[in-house]
Amino acid sequence: MNILGIDIGGTSIKADVYDEDGTALGHFSEQSTKICHENQTNEILEQICDLIASYQSSLDLDGVAISTAGVVDSQSGKIVYAGYTIPSYSGTDFSSEIQKRFSIPVTVENDVNCALLGEMWKGAARNSHSTVMITVGTGIGGGIFTNEQILSGHNFTAGEIGYLPIGNADWQSLASASALVQMYEEATGLHHQTGKTFFEAVDKSDPVALKVLETYVHHLAQGLVTLSYVLNPEKMILGGGIFARSDVLLPLLQNELYHAVQDQRFLPREIVTATLGNEAGRLGAVAKFLMDQGKNLS
Repeated sequence: MNILGIDIGGTSIKADVYDEDGTALGHFSEQSTKICHENQTNEILEQICDLIASYQSSLDLDGVAISTAGVVDSQSGKIVYAGYTIPSYSGTDFSSEIQKRFSIPVTVENDVNCALLGEMWKGAARNSHSTVMITVGTGIGGGIFTNEQILSGHNFTAGEIGYLPIGNADWQSLASASALVQMYEEATGLHHQTGKTFFEAVDKSDPVALKVLETYVHHLAQGLVTLSYVLNPEKMILGGGIFARSDVLLPLLQNELYHAVQDQRFLPREIVTATLGNEAGRLGAVAKFLMDQGKNLS
């Protein structure tokens, strides 16, 4: 089979063709996502259709598997809600338009859910039966796998964990990568800081950076404890660029969690970092496609 796996983000659209074993067949492409914030418009649906046509000109495609930002009705293939990062995205109907134009099967799923499926198929969560994935970036997203399926919720919003209330704020305003950088800038008076410059200061044992790190880890752990109490997953996977510094973050998080819970049985058996990087979404989209086709994943 030739399955076109597509990952749609607010910055770029990445695609490659995979076989049913999840092997990339060497047709990777990447393009910028066409969004106009000034006019509150996007051209994503047309971009995806042009992309499919381009691949079809040289390959026989058996299906299209889409991973995308936003709240996705995975049964109908529509975007039912999207935040300000992709204007006018709500209501986009990938499934109907692609089937009308190309007459091939298509699946559409939320990007964090796809990343989780990818990690369960080929990455850090193989052989796990109960897994929660948390991605930490400009916001915080989540995916939940239990009872052999992704938990979607009746309005497909299960896993929107960035909105968890922590005190008087939501979790992502305290514990996203953006929140970390903002906290560091406020503490130092510096401008134009990044995660990289922050961790460089941590590596130099800068006292202000170390204090910010302590506060940040506490905020991050508060949400993880809540998820552990509610879901008690076998495995918890942490993803996002910030966990490139898992050498710093994981030991601190594990220590914070150890002291935050009533008993260790409330915690996951394992807390690990994601292993597939940017390919996780595409692989997970392909996994979703194969599962919907009744295939057993190897």
